[in-house]
Amino acid sequence: MDLPSNIQTCLHDLLQRSREFFKQPTSTKETQFPTAQGTELGYYRVENEKEYLTFRHHYNGDSTKALSIAAARFWKSTASFLYRILCDLSAALDIPLPVWDALLDGCLCMPPSTFQTTPTLLRLFDYLPGTGAAEKHTDTGFLTLCIGTAPGLQVWNPLGSAPTLSGGAWIDVGTQPIVLVGKTLQWLSAGRVKAGLHQVVPNAGGRQSVVFALRPSLRHPTLDLKPFGEPSVVDLVAVWNGIRGCVFNVNAQRKIKDEQKRKLEAKQGTEQ
Repeated sequence: MDLPSNIQTCLHDLLQRSREFFKQPTSTKETQFPTAQGTELGYYRVENEKEYLTFRHHYNGDSTKALSIAAARFWKSTASFLYRILCDLSAALDIPLPVWDALLDGCLCMPPSTFQTTPTLLRLFDYLPGTGAAEKHTDTGFLTLCIGTAPGLQVWNPLGSAPTLSGGAWIDVGTQPIVLVGKTLQWLSAGRVKAGLHQVVPNAGGRQSVVFALRPSLRHPTLDLKPFGEPSVVDLVAVWNGIRGCVFNVNAQRKIKDEQKRKLEAKQGTEQ
């Protein structure tokens, strides 16, 4: 897809500053953006695979301010773009627009501090040449914008490719920006829109990517599902934790990831 010019401008600046950040020594990166909340905030490194930086709020230190400002500008322009897509989907699905006010409370601009964070995040990746990858998965939130500097991101087309349109196929998106539906939006739409299965395969030259995941705000813990066609009220926090609990973290260290997969498989086995 073609991105609006304001997002392209913000992206150019963000990628430039991202490259400068990843060129620094590991110790410097760890000091500037300490890892927190598992893999959900700050700098994280997966040995022999990739490193990435996750923003969920502003950083105001002298050494982090420029990158944080670039991230905040990209966040704001991209969140507005994805909100417009949500509005278009809502019109097609007959979902009243005001329902998104509470669901996106605090998500459309980068929060000023850790005390105002929501699950929404911006993530900058640096994949190593020949080994950087991510296993097939679907995202957990509403919508995710993914942009890569080189081929490697692949999306699953369940209909395959012309002319057979059967059997399914992995499609490499190259450097084209792509928006993926997440599990929460699939759940809210009662399956009328499907979460986008995708993966990252190694690129011989390595690649960088920018990922913005628009996720539900949890500032309003109960959700009335009547606007979505269901006569009930649910605990949104419990729903969100349930969706997150059904996936493993493809961006964690392999030992952690394998343990999450083992527990998930055991859980699924007991529920059958």
